[in-house]
Formats: sequence, structure tokens, C-alpha cells
Amino acid sequence: MTAVTRSALFTALVSIGLSIVGCSPAVPPRPDGGGGGSGSSDCFVDTDCPDPQLFFCNLSTSKCEPGCHVKADCGAAVRGQYALDYCATGLGCQCDEGKCVGSKCGSDLDCGSVQVCRSGSCVDAPAASTVTKCTIIPDYVVTATGAKSRFYVSAWDAQNNPVVLKSGVTWSSADATSTVTGAGNSADFTAGTAPTTGAVDGPRAAIGTVTCTGKVVIVDHSVPANTLRAVVTDELSGRGIAGATVLASDANGATVGTPVVTDANGLSPALAVTNQVINVTAFANDYNYLTITNYDMAAGSRLLSFVVRRNQIDKYGGQKGAFKNQPATSNVHAGIAGMSIAGSITDLSLAQLLGNSVPTHVKIGTAIDKENVGLPEGVYLGFSDQVIKPTVAAQGLAGVCTGAGADTKILNGDCGTRSAWALVGDVPLGDLPIDKLIGGTNNLDIGGLLARIIPIFKRFNSSVIRDVEFTLKKPGTLADGGVDLSTTDFTTADHDFTQMPLTFNFVTKVPDLPKFGGTYVDGVVLLAGANVPGRGVVPLGMGIGVNTSPVDSQTDKQSDLSSQGLVTMRMAPTHHGLEGSEYGIVALGVSLKSITGGLATSGLYGRIPNNQPTFDPKGTTPVNLPGPFLPFPEGAHYNFTDTTNGALKGRTFKFVPAPDLTGVTTIRVVFTDGDEHRWVVYGDASKASTPGFTLPKPPGAYLDRTFKNGSGGFGGTSGERSILLAQLLRLNAEPGSATGAAVTYTQLVELNNTNGDRITDFLTAFAFVDYARPSVSWTTPSANGASVAKGSALEVTVSGFKLGTTPADDGSVKLTFTGGTGCTDLLGSSDTSMGKGVVSLTLPTACTGTVGIKATLVDTQGAPIVPEVSSSLSGIVVMP
Repeated sequence: MTAVTRSALFTALVSIGLSIVGCSPAVPPRPDGGGGGSGSSDCFVDTDCPDPQLFFCNLSTSKCEPGCHVKADCGAAVRGQYALDYCATGLGCQCDEGKCVGSKCGSDLDCGSVQVCRSGSCVDAPAASTVTKCTIIPDYVVTATGAKSRFYVSAWDAQNNPVVLKSGVTWSSADATSTVTGAGNSADFTAGTAPTTGAVDGPRAAIGTVTCTGKVVIVDHSVPANTLRAVVTDELSGRGIAGATVLASDANGATVGTPVVTDANGLSPALAVTNQVINVTAFANDYNYLTITNYDMAAGSRLLSFVVRRNQIDKYGGQKGAFKNQPATSNVHAGIAGMSIAGSITDLSLAQLLGNSVPTHVKIGTAIDKENVGLPEGVYLGFSDQVIKPTVAAQGLAGVCTGAGADTKILNGDCGTRSAWALVGDVPLGDLPIDKLIGGTNNLDIGGLLARIIPIFKRFNSSVIRDVEFTLKKPGTLADGGVDLSTTDFTTADHDFTQMPLTFNFVTKVPDLPKFGGTYVDGVVLLAGANVPGRGVVPLGMGIGVNTSPVDSQTDKQSDLSSQGLVTMRMAPTHHGLEGSEYGIVALGVSLKSITGGLATSGLYGRIPNNQPTFDPKGTTPVNLPGPFLPFPEGAHYNFTDTTNGALKGRTFKFVPAPDLTGVTTIRVVFTDGDEHRWVVYGDASKASTPGFTLPKPPGAYLDRTFKNGSGGFGGTSGERSILLAQLLRLNAEPGSATGAAVTYTQLVELNNTNGDRITDFLTAFAFVDYARPSVSWTTPSANGASVAKGSALEVTVSGFKLGTTPADDGSVKLTFTGGTGCTDLLGSSDTSMGKGVVSLTLPTACTGTVGIKATLVDTQGAPIVPEVSSSLSGIVVMP
């Protein structure tokens, strides 16, 4: 399968939001948050309702709804004969944007000491006796002697429904040399003595008569002097990767010592290294390559952890389904669905997350009627009783599964288990910002569009299917030679359209915004969700803040909130098996400028205090996000050639000039080739610019993933370069604590308590710039054989290339001519189109005749970039 998208958290999450907007969003909270009470009276105006002081006419449904100004207006003392039954039970009611809605719990803390919060309601705690099976998550861990690992237990009843217990779990260690401490649904396992064999039974959970045990491989933490060992593991299954090649290289990329190969547990033999500071790379064809750069042999344990991810789209599988319990209204029915974001949320594949585009005829009233609209498989869309796109499909990542042959399937990447999620709703056509979209995207009024989107979030519902097990396989080939991307073999699991409203209306406090390209970003997109052990991050809600008038360091003041920087959010509580998982909020600083042609964002990952969301629409106690934002990693440069080019040695990466890396724990650089196979590089932030890092040439038949087609793997420098993404990370060992310490670069890359498979657990901030593959194309003239007047303007469009003449820039566009008379070379380094990448150059007045013209991207010294990027026209007639 050929990928046409790139890896980036922003790409995936913002695309979710924009897909919802473009295909139309979703759903008013039911008046009681899950029960009746809206009344059945038909109405056209408020006076048609029983008491206009207590009811209002919902013009979208022509039904009377219970109205309010404050919470007390929903109580029996105010409503008298029109008291609402659902407000007299449970947690009562809230006044949510003028409407009485039933309160929901978001945590066991909301339900006192006896009851628990399950799917938004306070109920009696489930009995341990209802559990018929359980599993330890993660089910398999490679760890080191003395290292601590966190484990969880998941349980199910006889009907295979998830059971989230409050008590009744007893933890122990099946390995006599190891210890387990903890209670409830999680515990910490401290590894004891390394056994002489492979995996052994480790943490064990007992729930009544039901027990489950996790497997551990314990590696001896001691490594002889002047040697290192590497442990290479699968990020999403925890298994060691056999047969990976581990190679050490020096500051010039030259191999140090003899490369070694990992055993069945993913552990390498000792690799003799005399250099104090080295780079170490693990190569495995089915996984991303991973390089740990500038590792100080004298400062650490020399036991390195390489946590790698299987190539994400080589195999294909997931969940498909429809929506049940759809409302019978004349509104737009819309939503978007996906699978939980597994592993590190900084390492996503848009192709995997959103799925392939499905040509769809979209007709919504008289406002929209378009054929062959490419909607992602995860989008659901209907209008009134019209079926536009009734089903969804979501691709899943390989991981773990159960049943016959599970071990073999896991090792081969043939199965996985994730949570399916959806945000769906029922939206009156008049509420959609169609007028903002009709003109296309070239002159889109972003501020006006987002201002119209924000109120729609109150109409969203959340649907979750916590456990969806699926198989993956290599996609087949169609008769015409194309790739078979049908979802026939996906696991069928239907969503509930009205499963859980986005009950929690609260406010976040966004820190001062970062700058990109010298100006503050245009706003923030916020995604709320739950980090579910063994499943990944499950989206539960959204929010948006804009920075339009004036463009300054804070988001605009929203509606009746007290100040700038406060942003309203909507979120469902954890529900249907997600309870007890950690709530998280991703805030993405979004810039609409595109100086590189790729995507860029600076993001924060915050936790909700006490893991207890509140209903706080006025922002009395806003959720403070963990600022500051990190700066954008601008100025990233990599020399794709084997020889020195300007200030860069061959195959060397540096920031020029260096960004402000205050608070940055680790830099991460990702090369993505044409098959979306990656080469990931970790670097110490303190060495990001001096000395930077130099990559080795891949050994043997391993392809060079710094090139789109892998041609560099055999010593060549021809062919297109791969996409390059530069990322900054800020990690903390206890991100929800005021006293948590930073996870240092050395701690992250060594086998200990803070390995790369837990980056999401430690993440507080990240930033990236996607340096898209550079390109140049002709705009004027646009085709061979065209005629142009002498002295007229020639225009080319550049992307993935920063125009300019400073060391921080990529360079210019050079036009060269063949044939004709009086035609001299032209050089352009300025974007004349307000960020759209158009370069306009004036044809010399002395130039006439029939010519060929070549547009070439050149560096700041005037030399063609390597690999060369150019576009040529022939037979152009320059008229006198």
C-alpha cells in the first residue's frame, strides 16, 4: 500500500475536527442527559409552551424544552407543577446553555464512598463475583532487574461486557524474586533476578476464583565496561523483536565495532565500543528503524531500549459498522469514527487513522450537491431520511489478541485489539456554517468559521466500543493492478448514535500562544479523551479557540467568559468500560501559515485535576494546561547526500539557527519514505545544533529510508528525498504532580522505568514542523508549447521549501533557458503570494524565440539541492 499522508499528531487530530466540520457535526444533549423530560408539546413560539417562564420552544425540533437561567431554575421549588422528575433523582440537573439537563458523574469521587460512577451515573459497585475472565495489561513486558513497570487488570462478565471494579482485586508476583505493590485495578511490578530462560510469569491478579498473569522477560541490568547491549521491543505488543541488526556509529556516521543481531527476546549480544559518545541504530525491516544519537557511554547504564513500531500500513484490518438508534428527524445526521490512538500519540499515521477516501455523492438540501466527494471511511453522513454515507470503517494497529494461535498472530503482526469510538449527532441544517464553506478554501474566513463551529459542540454524542479484536493482512491486488482496500474482513461492530452526550461543559486556561514564522499562531484545537490501558487514547470531546482580533499572545475572548485565553470545551465522561482511565486534553497551537509546505503545531498534553471533570461553563475554576508551549522546531536542516554540502557534512542533521530548547527533554526526527516506512531518530536536546547528528549508511540490504524510494540504501543519492519531521518533546515522570521531575534523554533511551512505549504517560508538551518533500511546478506558463510575451511574468509554485537567502532558509528558485536569444538566468527567493509559495519572475525583455525553461530549487549558495528538484517546459514561444 502506498501512503499519501504523513505522520503527525496534528494531522490526525485536526483532520478529525475538520472532517466533522466539512461533513457537518452533531447532537443536542438529551434534556435529562439520558432519560425523557423534554415534553411532547408541539410549538412554534415560546408562548405555545405550558409556561414560557419555564419552557422554551426549540425551533429545530418544534418541541417545548425545559428552560433555565441558573441551576436553581431546574429544581422543584421553582418549577412547581412543572417539576422535572429526572432532576429529583441521581445528581440532579444542571442549567446547560439555557436548558435543564441531567447531571452526569465523571469519577467515582462524584458518587460518595459507596457507589461508583459507571457510564455517567452513580450506581452500586459491581461485585467481583460477576467477573468470569480477566487479563493483565500489558500482557508481556521486557524489563531490567530492579526496574518498575505499571500493570493493569481488565475484567469481563459472562456476556463479555467490560467490568470496572472498585475493589476485589488481589495482586501478587508469580516470580519469587520480584515484588508487586498496589491495589485496585493497577499495580507496580519491580523486577527481580534475571532468569536464565526467556519469559516467565510475573504480575498476577486474582478476582474471586478468576486469575490472570502477565509475562515478563527480565534482563540483567549490568553491562561490562566498553560494551553496550540493546533491547529491541515492539511498542504495541511488548514482545522482543528477533533478528534486528544493531549497529554503532561515530560522529561521522562510520560503523564502530561489528554489528550484532538480537535474539528471540529482542536482546543483543554485547557490542564492543571504545568511543565515549556514539550513535546506535536498530534496523528491522518490518518496523521503523530507530537511532539513538550522542549517547554518552560513561554517563549511563549502556543498556539501551529501542521501542519501535511495526510499519503501520503494511497490513490492513480494523472495525466497520453502522449506527443504531438514529433519531428520526429532518436534520443532518453526521459524525466521525475511528480506533483508539495506540501507543505514543506523537507517532501517528493519518492513512491508518482516518482510512481511505470513499467517493460519495453528498446532497444536503439545496445548499450542497456534489458528486464524488472523497469522504474518509470514518465519516458518517445522512440528511433527513436520505442515506448519504451510512457506514464507517476504522483501521487498527497491530498489537495483541486472544484465542487460538494468538501468540503466532501477535508475533507476525496479524491481529490487534483497540477501542472503537465515534462523535456523532443530529444537527439542524441552519446551524451548519455552510455559507463559510461554499466559496472553497482559498479565501476561507477561519475566524468566522470557527466561531460558528464552537456552539455546535453541544450537539455531539460519544459512542464507545471498548474492546474490538480484529485481524490484519497484507492488502490484495485488484485485476487492474491496484491495491485492494476493501473492508470486507474488518470486524463488524455497530455504534450507538445516542450512547452518551457530551455532558461536561467546562473551560480550559490556555497559556500564551507560541509563535510560528515570527507571528503568533491563529488559535488552538483541543481534543479531550481518555488514555485507556492497552487500548490507547479514546477521543471524548473537543473545543476550539481562535486568535483573530487582534492577533496576539492569547486566544480571543469567548462569549460570556471573563477574559482572553479561556476556551470552552465539551466532553463526555468515561463510559462503557473506560471508567478509571486517565482523562487528558491535547491543546494544539495551530498555524495557518505554511512556510515549509508541511504541517506545524505546538501542543500541550494536560491532565484534569484529580481525574474528575466538572460542569463549569463559566470557567470559575478552569483547567490549567501545562504551559508554556514549546517553540516550533524551525530551521531543521539535513544533508541527504554523502558529501559535505555547505555547513553540513554528509548525512548530517542540525538546527540552523538553533531554536530555543528551554524545557525540551528530547528531540525526535522522523524520515518517512514513499511506503510510509520510517527512520526515527532520538537526540539529546542539548546537542541538537552542536554537533547535531550524522546517520550511518544502512547495512546489507536494508533500504535507506531517508529517500522516498530507498535508492540511497545501495550507496546512491538519486531519487526523491523522504519527508522529514522535526519534533521536540517535554516529558515528566509524574506529569499530574507539581513535584514531578523531567524524564531526561538518558533515562528515556535506557531500559528502565521510563521507556519509549510510555511516552504518552510522560508527555506534557511537544512541537513539530513537517518539512514536506520539496517540489516546484509551473503556473505561468502551465504547459509545453505555450506562448508568452517578452518582459512578461513567469510564475512557479514551490512547496516544502523555505524561500530566502539567510542560513535559516532553504534557498531560491533558479530559471535557466535553452534556445532563443537574450535569455539570461533568473533567481527568485521571495514568495509573492502571501504564503502560497508562488514565485514571480520577469522574463528579460531581450529574450525572444522558442525556448526551453527549467525551474530548479537551489540552496542559499546557488547550487541545486540534492537530490535535485526541478520542473521543465519545452517549446515556449516568447513573442517579440
